[in-house]
Amino acid sequence: MELRMRIKPLSGRAGALILLLCMSGMRAETARYFVPEESERGFFVANIAKDLGLTAEELSARQARLVSEGEKQYLQLNQHTGDLMVREQMDREELCGQSEPCL
Repeated sequence: MELRMRIKPLSGRAGALILLLCMSGMRAETARYFVPEESERGFFVANIAKDLGLTAEELSARQARLVSEGEKQYLQLNQHTGDLMVREQMDREELCGQSEPCL
């Protein structure tokens, strides 16, 4: 005995509603921080949890982490407190060369 199911495609409205409901729990945040050139290791930059409106526990539960584009990891995030700190001194010329502005 063979069981066949026929699945009807969703209407555009129903598909959009499902997509909206799935994405409603997601949110992306962008934050910019300014770090003085050649700041020492351990220099406090910001509390990310506070800036995103989260508790440190929520930040830790979401397993927040920093992703670096280069080889060096210049900043470090304490998941337990939400503090963002300088891990390694940054040299503007090394990072940006002569380009202005250096972001």
